[in-house]
Amino acid sequence: MRINLFNTPAGRLTTLMTLGLTALAIAVGWALQPATGPTLNLLSWRLFSINPALWVSLGTGFGAYAISTWIWALKPENPATRLFAASGVLTLLFTFSATRGFMAAPLPDSLMLALQSVNVLAASGFGIVMICLFLIYPSRLPGWRWGIVACVTVFGVWTLVRTFGPFRDLASVQPITLAEMVGIILIALWQIAFTRNEPRQRAIAVWLAASVVLGAGTFIALVSVPITLGHDAIVPPHYAFAAFLLIYAGLAVGLVRYRLFELGGWAFQLMFNATMALATLAIDAVFIGALSLTPGVAFGLSLFAVAFLYLPLRAYAWHRLTQRRAIDEAVIFRSVIATSLQPSGPQRAEGWRQLVQDLYRPLELVSAPTSVDTPKLQGEGLELHLPAAAGAPSLLLRYPHDGRSLFSPRDLAVAEQILALMHHAEESRGAYDRGVSEERTRIARDIHDNIGAQLLRALHSGAAERKDAMIRDTLADLRDVINNAQSVDLPLSLILADMRAETADRLSPHGISLAWRVDAPSERSLKPASIHALRSLVREATSNTIKHANAQTMTVTFHLDESGVSLLVEDDGRGFNLDTVQLGHGLDNMKSRAESLGGAFSLTSEGAGTRLAARIPFGQEALPS
Repeated sequence: MRINLFNTPAGRLTTLMTLGLTALAIAVGWALQPATGPTLNLLSWRLFSINPALWVSLGTGFGAYAISTWIWALKPENPATRLFAASGVLTLLFTFSATRGFMAAPLPDSLMLALQSVNVLAASGFGIVMICLFLIYPSRLPGWRWGIVACVTVFGVWTLVRTFGPFRDLASVQPITLAEMVGIILIALWQIAFTRNEPRQRAIAVWLAASVVLGAGTFIALVSVPITLGHDAIVPPHYAFAAFLLIYAGLAVGLVRYRLFELGGWAFQLMFNATMALATLAIDAVFIGALSLTPGVAFGLSLFAVAFLYLPLRAYAWHRLTQRRAIDEAVIFRSVIATSLQPSGPQRAEGWRQLVQDLYRPLELVSAPTSVDTPKLQGEGLELHLPAAAGAPSLLLRYPHDGRSLFSPRDLAVAEQILALMHHAEESRGAYDRGVSEERTRIARDIHDNIGAQLLRALHSGAAERKDAMIRDTLADLRDVINNAQSVDLPLSLILADMRAETADRLSPHGISLAWRVDAPSERSLKPASIHALRSLVREATSNTIKHANAQTMTVTFHLDESGVSLLVEDDGRGFNLDTVQLGHGLDNMKSRAESLGGAFSLTSEGAGTRLAARIPFGQEALPS
């Protein structure tokens, strides 16, 4: 069975790396040969006497080849990666052929001429391929087909004329590559302008332009321009070849779209750092050339100029170009709180959507088809997926900041913070709502148990003065219910005496006698919550006895110990069946009141009579007087 090694990325990469390593091994092996000619005697090889520039050239060529073929192996059908791979092969050819001058072993003149021709053709071919690449990536520019035709025709004919025939001038490769490099930079800048309304493509374009400007610009400034103007290169070309690795690294990142949402920031940072280094060198050169200063003094003055002039301007430019409007945390906090306190669920959901809209200014804000637990970046930074919050469903935001940028990790961090704040606000609001509900329940229970009992007592009072006094007491109790105003400890003896008088007055008109028993020290004092609970329990039990029991006698027993107070209310009435009788709100209120203080409540009725028992623990409620 025939196996095609190019069917898988690993197979493609292995095959191409084998070819590249073979070429590298041949170049290194020939470079190590002594001047006497090729030999297998390793002791005769030039292991320690080779010019380091050779290693830079070979390393640059192989590095460019390895990066470009690796990207092509991952995406072999992509036209941009095909051009990228072709540029890597051409870079390997022109850097390897440029090392011919470092070879000690003699080479035939024909081979030297062939290598020089390969160097010219490959160097020019690199520029042609790069221009074609930037014409179609990250976006296809208007007239890209005609641009490719023009590029191949103009630079191809120019190169061929200077490489072969009567107009041969192999040294003219520098003007050709200079023109190509300028063309690459201009087209890269055109990509930035063309993709200004496409955040993903623009992020790639900015990054690629920064990489090209830094890599190609460095080679142009150090080699191409000086040689074209008839001067020596500032840096030997073989060392300057290393700048091409910046181009390949940048293109690799852009082609695989690695961390796309951060490429723009990286590009600006890269350009600013490079500009700082070049500014230092430029200022240093001006001081040395124009002012005839010594190198040490000139370098010191250049550092001073960079520190106090360039760096402040750089920081200002960085802030203007890369920083979005500052996030006002106080405004966000107020918006979150205002949203969480909206009275209804739809209003809270709308407030949350408006907060997200104001914060990120996305072109699209829609409900997500699926939910997430935490915010997530999607679509290479085009989308931000938010979990459900404030009664709103999970939201999907697209094209942030009016479509001019991508979502970044900074946006993700802000989303996590406002979600945490919103959840905390919602929890606080829930606690507030529960408190309001409990307070309403308390007021309703107290009105039912206490105010109702007091009014019933006044209704059955025959004496006008007594009725008026009871109504005044009821109004005072009503104020206590509304304000929950009892704030001081009261002596138990006084509380029980007042409670006994009230209970007897209520039972007497109905012919029910009262048996009142107290087993408690008179010096004990109780907290308001315990007092209120006991009074309510006795009042409600008295009301039930009057309305339902048809009793002759009601017995109330109090017992106090160190841990709490026990209340027992019994009557000798007709009783009822707990399984068949529907209990009213009063009994539920009594049970809730006792249990809210950590106590217990029970009700029994066995044939004749009813028995109500309650226990209220002291805890922090009772203190010695």
